[in-house]
Amino acid sequence: MTAALSSAKAIDRKDDIEAALVQNVATALSEKGRTKRSAVRLAISRAVANGALKPGDFLPPEKRLAGILGVSLGTVQAALQQLQLRGEIVRRSGYGSRVISTDKFANSVWHFRFVDRADGHRLIFHDQHVAIDTVQGAGVWSAFLGEEQTCCRIIRHMQLSNGVQVMAFMYLHDALAPRLKTVEPGELSSVNIRTYLQDEFGIVTARAENIVLSTKADATIAAQLDLSPGVNILELKARAFTHDETPVYFQRILAPADHCALAF
Repeated sequence: MTAALSSAKAIDRKDDIEAALVQNVATALSEKGRTKRSAVRLAISRAVANGALKPGDFLPPEKRLAGILGVSLGTVQAALQQLQLRGEIVRRSGYGSRVISTDKFANSVWHFRFVDRADGHRLIFHDQHVAIDTVQGAGVWSAFLGEEQTCCRIIRHMQLSNGVQVMAFMYLHDALAPRLKTVEPGELSSVNIRTYLQDEFGIVTARAENIVLSTKADATIAAQLDLSPGVNILELKARAFTHDETPVYFQRILAPADHCALAF
């Protein structure tokens, strides 16, 4: 391949990436309640999911991104920071932002990630549906957060890149972040919720305890995950604490055991 041909292909690839990002931002902004920051974040995340951005690809420079997407530089930087915290990109001063390899952890990944059971490769989220409500009384969260507490619940229904459905339920005291119920649920799509709670509400998580169980899907969970009742599922339970050991949240994540695994 001649140098001229190689250069031309590189330019075409750059143009394709920018066109995909511009289209994805426009789509995201058309969704109800979407902020510019979350639209930029989703545009990049979706470009990775559909292959427009491949592992190892560099994103356009931050100022260039701001210009082509019609947002401020601060908006771009905030979106990239969230993507870095999710382990989707690597940002380095003077180096740029690059999509991480699918088979390596980023240093900023916290807790765990999903991997394909067959080959161990990292699975990424292709789609997420988020809902926010409140619960009271006894439940799976009670032993950690207390039975008498009103809790805010964040429900996420997610699809991984291998087509597997995953459900996640996060519970935290309603009094801890009373404004959380007024947040547009789509704002929590493709975001590190632990970091979101810290940035938006000052709720800082210092440590977490995780336990993974193998169990059977009941009728309700089976229907939500498009499975047959009684099939094997992975159930992850996480308890998060502040620096003074005050409970922050209880999280329960459910995934089919035959198609994915958890890597810590």
